[in-house]
Amino acid sequence: MACSCINDFKRIKSVEDLKDYEFVALVKVTSETINPPADSTPFRNAMLGFSIIEKFKGKDIANVIESNVQSSCDMGIEVGDEWVIFAKTDNGKLKISACDRDVRYRDKAGVRDWHYKRGIQELEDLRQLYSRSQKQQRDGISRAYYPDGKVEVEETYQNNLKNGIQTVYHPSGKIWGRQNFVNDSLQGKSEWYYPSGQLKGQAFYRKGFLINMSRFYYDTTITGREKEFLIREFYKTEDSLRKAHSRVQVWMEALYDYDGKIVLSREYSRAGVIQHENIYHLEDKNYTSVFYHENGQVQNIQHHKGDKERGHYHEYDWDGNPTRSWDYDENGKQINLHIPRR
Repeated sequence: MACSCINDFKRIKSVEDLKDYEFVALVKVTSETINPPADSTPFRNAMLGFSIIEKFKGKDIANVIESNVQSSCDMGIEVGDEWVIFAKTDNGKLKISACDRDVRYRDKAGVRDWHYKRGIQELEDLRQLYSRSQKQQRDGISRAYYPDGKVEVEETYQNNLKNGIQTVYHPSGKIWGRQNFVNDSLQGKSEWYYPSGQLKGQAFYRKGFLINMSRFYYDTTITGREKEFLIREFYKTEDSLRKAHSRVQVWMEALYDYDGKIVLSREYSRAGVIQHENIYHLEDKNYTSVFYHENGQVQNIQHHKGDKERGHYHEYDWDGNPTRSWDYDENGKQINLHIPRR
Protein backbone atom coordinates (compact mmCIF):
# COMPACT_ATOMS: atom_id res chain seq x y z
CA MET A 1 0.00 0.00 0.00
CA ALA A 2 1.34 3.43 -0.96
CA CYS A 3 1.79 6.05 1.73
CA SER A 4 -0.78 8.85 1.48
CA CYS A 5 -0.68 12.09 3.47
CA ILE A 6 -3.53 14.61 3.57
CA ASN A 7 -2.25 16.93 6.32
CA ASP A 8 -2.09 20.62 5.43
CA PHE A 9 0.05 22.17 8.14
CA LYS A 10 -0.02 25.94 8.48
CA ARG A 11 3.07 27.90 9.41
CA ILE A 12 4.02 27.84 13.09
CA LYS A 13 2.71 31.02 14.70
CA SER A 14 2.20 30.17 18.40
CA VAL A 15 3.09 27.61 21.07
CA GLU A 16 -0.43 26.25 20.60
CA ASP A 17 0.71 24.93 17.22
CA LEU A 18 3.25 22.76 19.07
CA LYS A 19 0.99 21.44 21.84
CA ASP A 20 0.94 17.89 20.41
CA TYR A 21 4.73 17.56 20.44
CA GLU A 22 6.96 16.65 23.39
CA PHE A 23 10.25 17.40 21.66
CA VAL A 24 11.04 19.94 18.94
CA ALA A 25 14.60 20.55 17.76
CA LEU A 26 17.04 20.91 14.91
CA VAL A 27 19.23 17.80 15.06
CA LYS A 28 22.04 16.13 13.13
CA VAL A 29 21.44 12.43 12.49
CA THR A 30 24.31 10.26 13.76
CA SER A 31 22.85 6.74 13.48
CA GLU A 32 19.85 4.75 12.27
CA THR A 33 19.37 1.26 13.67
CA ILE A 34 16.54 -0.63 11.97
CA ASN A 35 14.58 -3.03 14.15
CA PRO A 36 12.87 -6.26 13.00
CA PRO A 37 9.09 -6.09 12.40
CA ALA A 38 6.86 -6.38 15.44
CA ASP A 39 4.57 -9.40 15.69
CA SER A 40 1.44 -7.36 15.02
CA THR A 41 2.65 -5.50 11.91
CA PRO A 42 4.88 -6.06 8.87
CA PHE A 43 6.32 -2.55 9.21
CA ARG A 44 9.67 -1.80 10.79
CA ASN A 45 10.73 0.96 13.11
CA ALA A 46 14.23 2.32 13.63
CA MET A 47 16.08 3.91 16.51
CA LEU A 48 17.26 7.26 15.20
CA GLY A 49 20.29 8.66 16.98
CA PHE A 50 21.22 12.33 16.77
CA SER A 51 23.01 15.26 18.32
CA ILE A 52 21.00 18.38 19.14
CA ILE A 53 21.97 21.50 17.21
CA GLU A 54 19.20 23.76 18.51
CA LYS A 55 16.38 22.73 20.85
CA PHE A 56 13.04 24.51 21.12
CA LYS A 57 10.92 22.21 23.29
CA GLY A 58 11.45 19.21 25.57
CA LYS A 59 14.26 17.60 27.50
CA ASP A 60 17.69 16.83 26.08
CA ILE A 61 17.56 13.41 24.41
CA ALA A 62 19.78 11.53 21.97
CA ASN A 63 17.31 9.37 20.01
CA VAL A 64 13.70 8.84 18.94
CA ILE A 65 11.81 6.04 17.23
CA GLU A 66 11.43 6.48 13.47
CA SER A 67 8.26 4.77 12.20
CA ASN A 68 7.67 2.66 9.09
CA VAL A 69 11.18 2.57 7.66
CA GLN A 70 11.83 0.60 4.45
CA SER A 71 8.23 1.15 3.36
CA SER A 72 6.37 3.64 1.18
CA CYS A 73 6.10 5.76 4.34
CA ASP A 74 9.88 5.82 4.89
CA MET A 75 10.86 9.42 5.64
CA GLY A 76 14.12 9.19 3.70
CA ILE A 77 16.33 10.11 6.65
CA GLU A 78 20.05 9.46 6.19
CA VAL A 79 22.97 9.62 8.58
CA GLY A 80 24.58 13.04 8.26
CA ASP A 81 21.30 14.82 7.49
CA GLU A 82 20.04 17.70 9.60
CA TRP A 83 16.32 17.56 10.41
CA VAL A 84 13.81 19.70 12.27
CA ILE A 85 11.97 17.00 14.20
CA PHE A 86 8.62 17.21 15.98
CA ALA A 87 8.40 14.12 18.21
CA LYS A 88 5.19 12.85 19.82
CA THR A 89 4.76 10.42 22.70
CA ASP A 90 3.42 7.00 21.65
CA ASN A 91 3.10 4.31 24.34
CA GLY A 92 5.53 6.22 26.50
CA LYS A 93 8.17 6.60 23.79
CA LEU A 94 9.05 9.56 21.58
CA LYS A 95 8.33 8.85 17.94
CA ILE A 96 8.42 10.57 14.55
CA SER A 97 6.64 9.44 11.40
CA ALA A 98 5.73 10.43 7.87
CA CYS A 99 2.80 12.82 7.36
CA ASP A 100 3.78 15.00 10.32
CA ARG A 101 5.73 18.27 10.59
CA ASP A 102 9.19 16.65 10.57
CA VAL A 103 11.27 18.05 7.72
CA ARG A 104 14.82 17.84 6.40
CA TYR A 105 16.74 21.08 6.91
CA ARG A 106 20.02 20.10 5.26
CA ASP A 107 21.05 16.84 3.60
CA LYS A 108 24.33 15.08 4.32
CA ALA A 109 25.98 16.91 1.41
CA GLY A 110 25.00 20.27 2.92
CA VAL A 111 22.19 21.05 0.46
CA ARG A 112 19.14 22.99 1.67
CA ASP A 113 15.81 23.44 -0.16
CA TRP A 114 16.00 27.08 -1.19
CA HIS A 115 13.29 26.65 -3.83
CA TYR A 116 10.41 25.74 -1.52
CA LYS A 117 12.22 26.62 1.76
CA ARG A 118 11.23 23.29 3.32
CA GLY A 119 13.04 23.10 6.62
CA ILE A 120 14.34 26.64 6.22
CA GLN A 121 10.88 28.14 6.81
CA GLU A 122 10.13 25.89 9.79
CA LEU A 123 13.42 26.83 11.46
CA GLU A 124 12.82 30.54 10.82
CA ASP A 125 9.33 30.28 12.32
CA LEU A 126 10.57 28.43 15.40
CA ARG A 127 13.32 30.97 15.99
CA GLN A 128 10.81 33.78 15.62
CA LEU A 129 8.41 32.10 18.06
CA TYR A 130 11.11 31.55 20.67
CA SER A 131 12.70 34.99 20.11
CA ARG A 132 15.93 33.57 18.75
CA SER A 133 15.95 35.34 15.40
CA GLN A 134 19.25 37.01 14.68
CA LYS A 135 19.02 40.77 15.17
CA GLN A 136 22.12 41.64 13.17
CA GLN A 137 21.77 44.52 10.73
CA ARG A 138 22.22 43.44 7.13
CA ASP A 139 23.15 45.73 4.29
CA GLY A 140 24.85 44.83 1.05
CA ILE A 141 25.69 41.37 -0.28
CA SER A 142 25.24 38.36 2.02
CA ARG A 143 26.54 34.88 1.21
CA ALA A 144 26.13 31.41 2.70
CA TYR A 145 28.50 28.56 1.87
CA TYR A 146 28.47 24.79 1.46
CA PRO A 147 30.70 22.74 3.78
CA ASP A 148 33.39 22.63 1.07
CA GLY A 149 33.51 26.44 0.90
CA LYS A 150 31.60 26.89 -2.36
CA VAL A 151 28.91 29.58 -2.46
CA GLU A 152 25.45 28.21 -1.64
CA VAL A 153 23.37 31.39 -1.88
CA GLU A 154 24.06 35.04 -2.56
CA GLU A 155 21.56 37.82 -1.87
CA THR A 156 21.45 41.57 -1.34
CA TYR A 157 20.02 43.39 1.68
CA GLN A 158 18.98 47.00 2.20
CA ASN A 159 17.93 48.09 5.70
CA ASN A 160 17.83 44.44 6.77
CA LEU A 161 15.38 43.51 3.98
CA LYS A 162 16.06 41.43 0.89
CA ASN A 163 16.23 43.75 -2.11
CA GLY A 164 17.54 42.64 -5.46
CA ILE A 165 18.57 39.33 -7.01
CA GLN A 166 18.95 36.17 -4.96
CA THR A 167 21.09 33.52 -6.64
CA VAL A 168 21.23 29.94 -5.33
CA TYR A 169 23.87 27.49 -6.54
CA HIS A 170 24.04 23.72 -6.85
CA PRO A 171 27.03 22.12 -5.08
CA SER A 172 28.63 21.85 -8.53
CA GLY A 173 28.67 25.63 -8.83
CA LYS A 174 25.94 25.76 -11.48
CA ILE A 175 23.01 28.09 -10.87
CA TRP A 176 20.09 26.40 -9.12
CA GLY A 177 17.75 29.38 -8.83
CA ARG A 178 17.55 33.09 -9.48
CA GLN A 179 14.77 35.37 -8.25
CA ASN A 180 14.20 39.00 -7.33
CA PHE A 181 13.07 40.50 -4.01
CA VAL A 182 11.63 43.90 -3.14
CA ASN A 183 11.47 44.59 0.60
CA ASP A 184 11.57 40.87 1.45
CA SER A 185 8.80 39.95 -1.05
CA LEU A 186 9.28 38.08 -4.31
CA GLN A 187 8.78 40.34 -7.31
CA GLY A 188 9.07 39.58 -11.02
CA LYS A 189 10.51 36.45 -12.65
CA SER A 190 11.73 33.44 -10.67
CA GLU A 191 13.67 30.65 -12.42
CA TRP A 192 15.01 27.32 -11.13
CA TYR A 193 17.31 24.83 -12.85
CA TYR A 194 18.15 21.12 -12.70
CA PRO A 195 21.78 20.16 -11.85
CA SER A 196 22.36 19.73 -15.60
CA GLY A 197 21.58 23.41 -16.17
CA GLN A 198 18.22 22.74 -17.86
CA LEU A 199 15.33 24.99 -16.85
CA LYS A 200 13.20 23.29 -14.18
CA GLY A 201 10.58 25.93 -13.47
CA GLN A 202 9.61 29.52 -14.13
CA ALA A 203 7.16 31.70 -12.21
CA PHE A 204 6.19 35.35 -11.84
CA TYR A 205 5.42 37.22 -8.63
CA ARG A 206 3.82 40.49 -7.54
CA LYS A 207 4.38 41.48 -3.92
CA GLY A 208 5.03 37.85 -2.98
CA PHE A 209 1.98 36.41 -4.79
CA LEU A 210 2.11 34.24 -7.89
CA ILE A 211 0.73 35.89 -11.04
CA ASN A 212 0.71 35.06 -14.74
CA MET A 213 1.77 31.56 -15.88
CA SER A 214 3.97 29.26 -13.79
CA ARG A 215 5.54 26.26 -15.51
CA PHE A 216 7.57 23.23 -14.49
CA TYR A 217 9.47 21.08 -16.97
CA TYR A 218 10.46 17.42 -17.16
CA ASP A 219 14.12 16.67 -16.51
CA THR A 220 15.83 15.45 -19.68
CA THR A 221 18.72 13.94 -17.69
CA ILE A 222 18.61 10.13 -17.49
CA THR A 223 20.87 8.19 -15.13
CA GLY A 224 22.41 4.84 -16.07
CA ARG A 225 20.09 2.68 -13.96
CA GLU A 226 17.00 4.66 -14.98
CA LYS A 227 18.04 4.41 -18.63
CA GLU A 228 18.30 0.61 -18.43
CA PHE A 229 14.86 0.36 -16.80
CA LEU A 230 13.15 2.64 -19.33
CA ILE A 231 14.64 0.84 -22.32
CA ARG A 232 13.69 -2.55 -20.88
CA GLU A 233 10.12 -1.63 -19.92
CA PHE A 234 8.98 1.15 -22.25
CA TYR A 235 11.33 1.74 -25.20
CA LYS A 236 12.80 -0.62 -27.78
CA THR A 237 16.08 1.20 -28.30
CA GLU A 238 18.23 3.87 -26.69
CA ASP A 239 17.56 6.10 -29.71
CA SER A 240 13.79 6.00 -29.13
CA LEU A 241 14.35 6.77 -25.45
CA ARG A 242 16.63 9.68 -26.26
CA LYS A 243 14.12 11.06 -28.75
CA ALA A 244 11.32 10.99 -26.16
CA HIS A 245 13.37 12.44 -23.30
CA SER A 246 15.64 14.94 -25.03
CA ARG A 247 12.85 17.41 -25.77
CA VAL A 248 12.26 20.02 -23.06
CA GLN A 249 8.59 19.45 -22.25
CA VAL A 250 6.20 21.23 -19.89
CA TRP A 251 5.18 18.93 -17.05
CA MET A 252 2.81 21.20 -15.09
CA GLU A 253 1.55 24.74 -15.52
CA ALA A 254 -0.77 27.02 -13.59
CA LEU A 255 -2.28 30.39 -14.44
CA TYR A 256 -2.85 33.05 -11.74
CA ASP A 257 -4.68 36.35 -12.01
CA TYR A 258 -3.21 39.72 -11.00
CA ASP A 259 -4.35 39.24 -7.40
CA GLY A 260 -2.66 35.84 -7.06
CA LYS A 261 -5.79 33.70 -7.41
CA ILE A 262 -5.39 30.52 -9.43
CA VAL A 263 -7.43 30.38 -12.66
CA LEU A 264 -6.43 27.02 -14.15
CA SER A 265 -3.82 24.27 -13.88
CA ARG A 266 -2.69 21.58 -16.32
CA GLU A 267 -0.48 18.51 -16.33
CA TYR A 268 1.12 16.96 -19.43
CA SER A 269 2.79 13.67 -20.34
CA ARG A 270 6.38 13.55 -21.56
CA ALA A 271 4.97 13.34 -25.07
CA GLY A 272 3.21 16.69 -24.58
CA VAL A 273 -0.31 15.24 -24.32
CA ILE A 274 -2.51 16.87 -21.70
CA GLN A 275 -3.40 14.47 -18.87
CA HIS A 276 -5.37 16.55 -16.41
CA GLU A 277 -6.58 20.10 -15.92
CA ASN A 278 -8.51 22.05 -13.31
CA ILE A 279 -10.56 25.14 -14.16
CA TYR A 280 -11.23 27.32 -11.13
CA HIS A 281 -14.39 29.42 -10.74
CA LEU A 282 -13.25 32.31 -8.58
CA GLU A 283 -16.69 33.78 -8.01
CA ASP A 284 -17.97 30.74 -6.06
CA LYS A 285 -14.66 29.04 -5.11
CA ASN A 286 -15.58 25.92 -7.08
CA TYR A 287 -13.55 24.15 -9.74
CA THR A 288 -13.98 21.69 -12.60
CA SER A 289 -11.49 18.88 -13.23
CA VAL A 290 -10.98 17.19 -16.59
CA PHE A 291 -8.95 14.01 -17.10
CA TYR A 292 -7.75 12.86 -20.53
CA HIS A 293 -6.95 9.55 -22.22
CA GLU A 294 -3.42 9.01 -23.55
CA ASN A 295 -4.63 9.95 -27.05
CA GLY A 296 -5.81 13.37 -25.83
CA GLN A 297 -9.53 12.55 -25.76
CA VAL A 298 -11.52 13.59 -22.69
CA GLN A 299 -11.83 10.74 -20.18
CA ASN A 300 -14.10 12.39 -17.59
CA ILE A 301 -15.39 15.75 -16.39
CA GLN A 302 -16.05 16.35 -12.71
CA HIS A 303 -17.28 19.43 -10.81
CA HIS A 304 -16.21 20.20 -7.23
CA LYS A 305 -17.46 22.45 -4.46
CA GLY A 306 -14.76 22.66 -1.80
CA ASP A 307 -13.71 19.08 -1.09
CA LYS A 308 -17.00 17.58 -2.34
CA GLU A 309 -18.16 16.50 -5.77
CA ARG A 310 -21.15 18.40 -7.11
CA GLY A 311 -23.29 18.73 -10.21
CA HIS A 312 -22.98 16.44 -13.23
CA TYR A 313 -20.25 13.84 -13.85
CA HIS A 314 -19.58 12.34 -17.29
CA GLU A 315 -17.18 9.67 -18.62
CA TYR A 316 -16.03 9.04 -22.20
CA ASP A 317 -14.21 6.20 -23.92
CA TRP A 318 -10.98 6.34 -25.95
CA ASP A 319 -12.89 7.49 -29.05
CA GLY A 320 -14.87 10.22 -27.30
CA ASN A 321 -18.15 8.31 -26.91
CA PRO A 322 -20.04 8.79 -23.60
CA THR A 323 -19.95 5.66 -21.41
CA ARG A 324 -21.75 6.67 -18.22
CA SER A 325 -22.81 9.67 -16.18
CA TRP A 326 -24.49 10.63 -12.93
CA ASP A 327 -25.31 13.61 -10.73
CA TYR A 328 -24.42 14.52 -7.17
CA ASP A 329 -26.90 15.83 -4.65
CA GLU A 330 -26.10 18.57 -2.12
CA ASN A 331 -24.51 16.00 0.21
CA GLY A 332 -22.16 14.65 -2.46
CA LYS A 333 -24.17 11.43 -2.96
CA GLN A 334 -24.39 9.87 -6.44
CA ILE A 335 -27.83 9.94 -8.04
CA ASN A 336 -29.35 9.57 -11.53
CA LEU A 337 -26.85 7.04 -12.90
CA HIS A 338 -27.11 6.79 -16.69
CA ILE A 339 -25.37 4.27 -18.98
CA PRO A 340 -26.06 4.91 -22.69
CA ARG A 341 -27.15 2.00 -24.87
CA ARG A 342 -24.67 0.87 -27.51
